[in-house]
Amino acid sequence: MYWPAITINHVTFRGDLNVDNILEDICASLSHKPTVCTDFYQEEHIAYEEEIPVANGVSVEVLVALVTVLVLVNIALILAYKQCVKKEMEQDMGFKVSSAVSQYISLQQQNRSNNNSTANTSIEM
Repeated sequence: MYWPAITINHVTFRGDLNVDNILEDICASLSHKPTVCTDFYQEEHIAYEEEIPVANGVSVEVLVALVTVLVLVNIALILAYKQCVKKEMEQDMGFKVSSAVSQYISLQQQNRSNNNSTANTSIEM
């Protein structure tokens, strides 16, 4: 009912355990195999290829450079957007000012013509 058990790297192995099974499980869990494991693999005729360590991720310098470039690009984009908005606002304000001035001139001309017509009618009476 109770089997012997061993836990290697949070993995529990149960059943008939012998030294060879335990050694094989321990060696399989190691990324860098010591000579005990390679000798064991040769004795048991287990195919084994030594793994070539591969650098995972990027270096700190590359990461800092990438973040710096992204921040500079964002600042450049914000400044360009600010310039575009400023130019558009100046054009819009210029249009509104010229429109208001033309409306003012038109009202002045209408007032002058109304004043002239009322002056003419008062003289005629």
